[in-house]
Amino acid sequence: MAARPGGCFGAVGGDVLSAAPHVRHATIGGRTAILDIRTGNWVMLNPAASRIWQAIVHRGGVEGLADEIAIELGADPAVVRQRIAAAISGMVERGLFTDPSTPPPRRRWWRRTGGSR
Repeated sequence: MAARPGGCFGAVGGDVLSAAPHVRHATIGGRTAILDIRTGNWVMLNPAASRIWQAIVHRGGVEGLADEIAIELGADPAVVRQRIAAAISGMVERGLFTDPSTPPPRRRWWRRTGGSR
């Protein structure tokens, strides 16, 4: 999933992301821990990535987040947008976010795991 020209994900330009149904998450002390219950793998987000995660999960997107961070850090908003987009792309690739408008792949009844047929 690519960022729209505005450089943001979630609730912007049709790209809507949400936490994948197979992840559980908690934020404590500015850091987010994410558990993929399918694999049992944990992902620990640093404070910057946690802020992105929280914006998407709780606000529905990262609209305005780059500007907020840029003002706080005195950084170029365009650079911050690029870094946010890269972080989100990484989270999408890891399966932490899903696009609810995209239907899940269909599971074929004949492709069961475990038994032989």
